[in-house]
Amino acid sequence: MKIDRINQRSIELDRMERANQQLKRNEDYRKVIEKKNIERIIADRIERNMRLDRDRGRYIDVDV
Repeated sequence: MKIDRINQRSIELDRMERANQQLKRNEDYRKVIEKKNIERIIADRIERNMRLDRDRGRYIDVDV
């Protein structure tokens, strides 16, 4: 019956490894989405600053 225990342990380790890989993929994906959102916010602020600078010449959005 030692073989069954070894196989069972091997299966458990494989499941844990797959779960860890999935968690890592999810975390990596979350980081990519977060980075894209920050880049979008920055681009929107730059666009707004350029528009305000052209329109009024003095109002700049400096919220960070």
